[in-house]
Amino acid sequence: MNTFNRMFFATGLVAFGLGMSSTSGCGGGDYCSTVFNKAVECASPEEKALVEGLKDLVMKDCREKKDRDPEEEKADLECAKKSACDEYKKCQQELSDKKQAIRIKKEVEGALKTGEKMEDALSSCKYSDIKDEEVKKLCADLFKKSIDAATKELEGIRDSGGDGLSKCFDLQATAEKVSPEEKTKADALCKEVEAGKRAKEALDEAKKNLDGGTNEVPFQCSMAVEDLEKLTSDWAKNKLQEVAKGCYVDLGKKILPAQVDKMVICEYQVEQVYKAVKKYNLKDAELDGWITKADAKCAGSK
Repeated sequence: MNTFNRMFFATGLVAFGLGMSSTSGCGGGDYCSTVFNKAVECASPEEKALVEGLKDLVMKDCREKKDRDPEEEKADLECAKKSACDEYKKCQQELSDKKQAIRIKKEVEGALKTGEKMEDALSSCKYSDIKDEEVKKLCADLFKKSIDAATKELEGIRDSGGDGLSKCFDLQATAEKVSPEEKTKADALCKEVEAGKRAKEALDEAKKNLDGGTNEVPFQCSMAVEDLEKLTSDWAKNKLQEVAKGCYVDLGKKILPAQVDKMVICEYQVEQVYKAVKKYNLKDAELDGWITKADAKCAGSK
């Protein structure tokens, strides 16, 4: 951002457009002086006090610009010709909107065509006050492409039990820009991603206990099944069965033989397995007999 733009951004005058955009050049003192003087004329008293002392710096910056855009210069000068400040500010706002639309259109078209600088284009679409209908449509196309890619990536993260928190935040923010339906779908997927992470933690701990001969159901197991129970998708139902097997069937076949015959009351570890087997209708030829033996002490735990 050049000196002029930095200064006027800080003072709020950039909202007026001022004609000194990064793509506008300067055809000489007339252009630079005209747009500067009009901006000062229509500025607030506080802004005038700040910028009038910087006129020489602003003029130098303007006159040394090399990348000229005659059409933008012409539009800036047309705004500066407005006699009333209200008309001038309105003209500059309309011009600013037009320049923004051109910039974002180019940015989004490039991202859609090449797949490069997607994040920059998405950011422009998300956080700019876009009024141009053509640009709105391009942004909608970009949002859809981004959602499709993010959904596929997050499904992989969900299935592997990875951490998708930041990517979920981005997906949900994008989906919210498209429609309530897309936001609902994004929220549902992100709940699955979080449940997938808990499921992996539970299964990893269960395997660690199984391999290490520790006859205990990890606390992560109950947390995982509780999360999965709240979800209604086929993925969640299948993952719930996977977690239940790893936590309660595989471990149960070690826990129950070690405790059922000698326990006086339904021991806590046995009770966890027993309740899960009954609740989720888990079946295993090796475990079924031990569940039947546990009935006498644990039937009230259903």
